Amino acid sequence: MEKLRQIRYFTAVGGMVFVLFWVQPGFGNTLDSKKYSRIIWNYLETLCAFGPRNPDSEGYRETLDLIRKVGGKYADQVVEHPFFVSTNSQGKRQAMVNLELRFQGTQGGAPILIGAHFDTRPFADEDPDPANRSKPILGANDGGSGTAVLLGLAQYLSQHPVARPVHLVFFDGEDFGAKDSGLNLLGSTYYAQQLAKQEKAKWPHWVLVIDMVGDKDLQIFKETHSLEGGADFLDKIYRVARDQGVSALKEKTKYTIYDDHYPFHQMGIPSTVLIDFDYPHWHTLQDTLDKCSIESMFSIFSVVVKTLEDI
Repeated sequence: MEKLRQIRYFTAVGGMVFVLFWVQPGFGNTLDSKKYSRIIWNYLETLCAFGPRNPDSEGYRETLDLIRKVGGKYADQVVEHPFFVSTNSQGKRQAMVNLELRFQGTQGGAPILIGAHFDTRPFADEDPDPANRSKPILGANDGGSGTAVLLGLAQYLSQHPVARPVHLVFFDGEDFGAKDSGLNLLGSTYYAQQLAKQEKAKWPHWVLVIDMVGDKDLQIFKETHSLEGGADFLDKIYRVARDQGVSALKEKTKYTIYDDHYPFHQMGIPSTVLIDFDYPHWHTLQDTLDKCSIESMFSIFSVVVKTLEDI
């Protein structure tokens, strides 16, 4: 990322005063960029060291333990949402769990739900080598980057609470099934189904899903469902991004994406996804740590933090 100059103007008695700031794109003025960049990157390195995080794998179990540990240390409350999914016509069931880290707001009100899926695809069905297509992916960007950003947010919110409560939800089963199998978005669908049983006063004020935000060539376009149900919130994010000089967020609308925000969108809750769907290593064995960027991840982290502070 290039450095840029941002000039701000303040009116003073007797005329105009020019104040010049040096700002690195994507880095908010109130954040310790070095500290939180390193925190987020360390989490991503740890997740990748666990290996693939498909259900029942060792990496999956270690990831759950890590989220629980971070939640126990930083969150006001940790809530687990276990559920089962039937995976075939013979009734075979797969155990899964969403983990939720809750942070009290300073002023109360309906919470903001920020989600990311922590699981990885059990098979690399988009890999260019057919021999690899039955192997589980590492998911450094797809699953890892969003999870690392949320873990970083947990540390930040423990020290810098915002006005509204924030619930960080780590969704299971987003990438579990084959295309058109009906076995994807499992954790977010279950969470939304349980939420629908509650009175609307307990529903989130806004849902934000963060997915695949680690690409070195980060390009995030406006997504159709996000515009349909939560244009005001999307505008807030993009306004913050412009103020911070984050050029990765593009004004163009490019994709309609069925990600973990979609079950909430169907309920009528304002829901947004931030995702780089042009990532060339999606669902391949090449989705590894070396394809990710600390600058990309922190730019999204800083935009989210500032947006939370402004809501």
